[in-house]
Amino acid sequence: MSEEKKSRKLSRREFLLVGGQSVAAAAFLAGCGGQATQAPAAPAAPAAPAAAEPTKAPPAPAKPQTIEFLAWGDTTDGPAWEKLGPAYTAKSGATVNITPVADPNANFYTKLQTMYAGGTPPDLASFQGWEWQIYADKGLLSPVDEWITRDNAGAAYPTGFTSVEQSTKRAGKTYLIPLQMGVMIMFYAKKIFDDAGVPYPKDEWTFDEFVETAKKLTDAGKGTFGYQMNGNWFRDIGWIVGTGKREFDNIIDPTKAQFNTPEIIDAMTVTAFDMAHTFKAAPSPADTSGANTINTGKCAMKYEGAWFLPQLNTAKLRDEKKEVPFDVVRMPKGLAAGRPHRGWSEGVAVGKTTKAEDAWKFAAFLISEEGNKQYSEITGRIPSNLQIAESWWVPRTKELYQIENGQAFIEAFKEGQIDVVSVIAPRSKMWSEVVKPTAWDALNNGSAKPAEVFPKVDEKLNALLSA
Repeated sequence: MSEEKKSRKLSRREFLLVGGQSVAAAAFLAGCGGQATQAPAAPAAPAAPAAAEPTKAPPAPAKPQTIEFLAWGDTTDGPAWEKLGPAYTAKSGATVNITPVADPNANFYTKLQTMYAGGTPPDLASFQGWEWQIYADKGLLSPVDEWITRDNAGAAYPTGFTSVEQSTKRAGKTYLIPLQMGVMIMFYAKKIFDDAGVPYPKDEWTFDEFVETAKKLTDAGKGTFGYQMNGNWFRDIGWIVGTGKREFDNIIDPTKAQFNTPEIIDAMTVTAFDMAHTFKAAPSPADTSGANTINTGKCAMKYEGAWFLPQLNTAKLRDEKKEVPFDVVRMPKGLAAGRPHRGWSEGVAVGKTTKAEDAWKFAAFLISEEGNKQYSEITGRIPSNLQIAESWWVPRTKELYQIENGQAFIEAFKEGQIDVVSVIAPRSKMWSEVVKPTAWDALNNGSAKPAEVFPKVDEKLNALLSA
């Protein structure tokens, strides 16, 4: 059995903790010289030359390894791997065997857990900034600090950003290799603003201005809405960040939930309830599965990330007369001194296998200028290298999507805050077992307000955290 097959399996309890996904429980993570004569003698014959040592052949170069990579495989990332895998093979001779999985929020982590349970962990795996930590804690990932220093790969880690530090490090060691800056800001459809005679929002706008703008842009006769609600906690985390409070006592390894906080209740009442059910300035999240979206030009504003860019305005959409001319703006001030910017790093992590260094070499290619540009070019996402992001991605984004304020993504990322990181109860488990059924389902359908459901959320989450 190969070394990678011998990877540590986990106990039943440990497996149930990992990822918080719907996978069934299984055993988881398991010189010659002579004396001179005294009498004269005839001259000795010349000594025969010493036999030369046989020439040693140079060591054969190490055979390129086949790297097993479990990767996001949705419509955005899948095409990137189809190009980047062969590009790396052409460059290095090593093969990257890529297993794409479409849904990062369920199927991907289920597949990852299944691979560990079967004793066949990947050499490299995609990760969001809040899901890899439990794998590191169980000794299943390789820290990459020495390789970063050796290969001068630190440009992928912009300094001074809390979101980068918290997304990539654990107990002082670096595990996540970021391919992109994840950040969410406000998208807005220009035509709705123009038709209503409402000025476009500016980066210095306030929360009150956001609310009033959404109301002004809502026109029942035209079937337009001022805002498209998020409909889930993951997206609404941004609004919570803007209050200056957080929904847990600690974002890294929390011990106590605190959704039931006045500031959080107030913000969520407006953004996750009133917008649809009181102001009628947004369709309910259930109504956005059809035509009532910013994609169709029916909603004026939406809180989204860079991955959303190709859905609104591309050359193809313009040719087909289906484009939605838009721009972006930083989230509004107010609620507190900060802004509701959710930011994180997202990328890959190296497994603790016999091919860990080979996996790192492929990852290093992905975060090089060549690889990072190719990844960004195909996915539309913001490169993890800040210099590349500002000098190349921002102007390219203007060219491709005709937006003027692409720098807003970068500025928002600089002050972005990550989602909760919990190895006791992963975020996805919190959502599926507590937060969604207890709170957001009710907020979305208008049957209850935050003040009514958040005490229950805290009670149930605290039980989960203490289990």
